[in-house]
Amino acid sequence: MDAGKLSSEKMMHLSHVILHGLEETPGLTLNLPANEVRKRLLAILREEMLRDLQIENRARRKITSQRRNIPEGSPEWDILFRKYYEEELSARRRS
Repeated sequence: MDAGKLSSEKMMHLSHVILHGLEETPGLTLNLPANEVRKRLLAILREEMLRDLQIENRARRKITSQRRNIPEGSPEWDILFRKYYEEELSARRRS
């Protein structure tokens, strides 16, 4: 997974889309000004992107710590990356 998938512009757009969805939700009242909610949504998106990057980096380190070289992009690398990524994600959820 490429942690750079969401540019700042894309995250900004997504925060606006989420805010609009919240504003249109029947029975939901925002207790903060819309711009403050959008800023908080943007902060949450950035935090999640950082967490994802950290998990990805841990998975990559596990692969590079193998006794033999496993070329990135090879089927074996892809399998190990998915396995280690899921392990790290599960560990993060438990903590």
